[in-house]
Amino acid sequence: MSLYDAVLMTIKGQDITFHELLCYARNHQITDLLQRKARQVIVHQYAGKSGITVTDDELQTGIDDFRRQNGLLQVAAAMEWLDQNGLTLEDLGDRVRDGLLESKVAENLATPKVEPYFYENRLLFDIAIISRIVLKEYGAARELLFRMEEGGDFHSLAREYSEDVETRRAGGFVGEVGRDSLTSVEAAAVFGAQPGEILGPLKTSHGYLLLKVEEMKSARLEEPLRSRIGMIIFEEWIREQMNEMEIHYALWNKHDKPDH
Repeated sequence: MSLYDAVLMTIKGQDITFHELLCYARNHQITDLLQRKARQVIVHQYAGKSGITVTDDELQTGIDDFRRQNGLLQVAAAMEWLDQNGLTLEDLGDRVRDGLLESKVAENLATPKVEPYFYENRLLFDIAIISRIVLKEYGAARELLFRMEEGGDFHSLAREYSEDVETRRAGGFVGEVGRDSLTSVEAAAVFGAQPGEILGPLKTSHGYLLLKVEEMKSARLEEPLRSRIGMIIFEEWIREQMNEMEIHYALWNKHDKPDH
């Protein structure tokens, strides 16, 4: 009997073969899982060539941190969690080791490139502090803008008229935003404005937007921005590696099963 015909599980008397499970998995995004496996292989290969390893002490610290973060400090709770997830202690160790190894590889790859990347893309990391008013009708938004031009206070009008539940009670105050947290239209308007300027109405999927630019902050290369840029560099490298490598899904053919 071939591996394809091997029975992996039985449900109410019906045998489910390895081949059936593969066909089902293919139709339910198992490709994502296989790509994560490819990512692991890429990281492990780089680590092997670069002499990057995880020591026993680092692994134990990592496992302790994992248990602490997941409320598994008690042995009984940890064993119950492993049982519920179909894992062994060895599986947990492998999982934590993979995470630690990836972090080390990311740091090794990215650290020398963080400063050049920052200075080449500095404007992308600038921060704006904004407030907003959201209204369903263009006319209503234009009327509020006119009232502000006549001396009306943005924040008072936001508390009275904004339909944005999240910010209305705070006078429309949103706080810090980066370019990547705004739509392209919003980002162009906000980061092309001066502090104190009121923008809009801008059409969005939620209605019409009035924005007040409270303050602009030029990016500074400090933590956590260093870490953020490091992860950007690492993820770009991973994508490049995935694009360059050939991945052949040897078990994908559901029509032609192997003879042995």
